[in-house]
Amino acid sequence: MTASCEPRVIIHVDMDAFFASIEQRNNPDLKGKPVIVGGPLGSRGVVSTCSYEARSYGVHSAMPIAQAVRLCPDGIFLTVDPSAYSFAAKQIKAIFLRFAPAVQMISVDEAFIDITGSLRHYGSPREVALEIKRTIYREIGITCSVGIGPNKLIAKLGSGLEKPDGLAIIFGEAIENRLYPLPVGRLWGVGPVTEKYLTSKGINTIGDLARLDARQLRRDLGVKGVYLAARSRGVDDSIVLDDNSQPDEKSISHEYTFDCDTFDLTQMNAMLLALTEKVVVRMQKGEWLAGTVALRVRFSDFKTITRQKAVREPTDDLRAIFRTVRGLLPTKDVVSQGVRLVGVRVSHIVHRHLEDQSELFDCPISSKYRNLGDTIKQLRDKYGDAIITRVGTRIVRE
Repeated sequence: MTASCEPRVIIHVDMDAFFASIEQRNNPDLKGKPVIVGGPLGSRGVVSTCSYEARSYGVHSAMPIAQAVRLCPDGIFLTVDPSAYSFAAKQIKAIFLRFAPAVQMISVDEAFIDITGSLRHYGSPREVALEIKRTIYREIGITCSVGIGPNKLIAKLGSGLEKPDGLAIIFGEAIENRLYPLPVGRLWGVGPVTEKYLTSKGINTIGDLARLDARQLRRDLGVKGVYLAARSRGVDDSIVLDDNSQPDEKSISHEYTFDCDTFDLTQMNAMLLALTEKVVVRMQKGEWLAGTVALRVRFSDFKTITRQKAVREPTDDLRAIFRTVRGLLPTKDVVSQGVRLVGVRVSHIVHRHLEDQSELFDCPISSKYRNLGDTIKQLRDKYGDAIITRVGTRIVRE
């Protein structure tokens, strides 16, 4: 099969203030008001999404609720409603699939769509984008912003240029005209640490980065410098991955924010066990086995670390996963700094049937705990997740 030389046309669709927009749609009295979705008042959570009315006060995603209250005391604070957002996201994806088969959801509220092969049916890229926007507003009741370009990178940058309810088409000379003036931190792949380094060198915009010699970037940043040099010039060869071409790697995670910073290792280990159990329950329901285990810790000063470790072979065994998680915990830092948030994640997941083979050296103890896990799973399937809890997690429930 030979590759097509037909120029690609990629759309990136980003819902405008998705969670807050769904809340305003469901309750018209909230329209035009500063809606802040995250933790309730007095909680130690963070802002998930806020309406554009709240953003005018300086509120933004990932901001601590307490800070959002200070900036916007008249804000309407709502807790997250996952079922409502998930249902809307499924409806939105179904709309995307009417326009093209290659739809890659990269989060609950944004997606890439490759419309290259659909233009002969729907007309120009602008008409396709406008029809997607009209359909979402008509059927879902919220607005979205769309970027259109020759690749995913440019399409994603474009969708953020004219929010909310925006539409940006970027091809040819428009790539330099519209993207080069943007702050370098807007470039896909430039995180806070890299942004700080680049701005310290006087590289403040994407254009500044694009005008640098690629060899200099390689000397300064290694392989990442070569990658960023290409990206700053709008180069991106990645394809839109639909459901049939998505990689097998998935992840499952749970996090918890403590009401008060904890310095207590016993409480930390109990919470880690509770989070690990939640992850394992989801794994077992989906018949997943994990190849990598990760721990996320946010300290009282908001410094956040993530540590991960590959397990010897894919597993859904609670004891093995918890033992790995606990081994990743920086105990001295917990006692000295205090912990605000902790999370457990598993990744590099495969289906059980792909790994369901007898071990070369099977162990009676391993078999005993596997049988216990199967029994617990059967009880939960029949009577619900709360039917049985492990004694080590009681401390976090009292």
